[in-house]
Amino acid sequence: MKLFNFLILTILVLLSGCNSANHGSFVTQTFDGAEANRGAGAALVKLGKVEGKSCQTAILYLIPFDESASTHRAIEDAKSKIEGTALLADISIDDKLWVEFGYSVQCILVSATAYGVKTGSQ
Repeated sequence: MKLFNFLILTILVLLSGCNSANHGSFVTQTFDGAEANRGAGAALVKLGKVEGKSCQTAILYLIPFDESASTHRAIEDAKSKIEGTALLADISIDDKLWVEFGYSVQCILVSATAYGVKTGSQ
């Protein structure tokens, strides 16, 4: 019986160390400045600092709820913060895990500088 309990405990500990984040390759394409500016006819300018995130909650620390945390979605979230963003530079990507009572939250956080075409409202 002690061996069975030890085996179950070992399996639970190993499972709790799994990372369900979807880091993958976060660069979807190389940037072509001429293509991005073809319609705008303007040079890219620094728009400012942006941050984005993608999170997933795990109920009882093991059962994932919603889609997995994704670097791609975190970058798309950061790009959506300032209208007219064509690209992000000086990208910093971090992975955080918060453990609360009965659940945990894992997030991929992106910080970057946005470059793009300045719109009239900025």
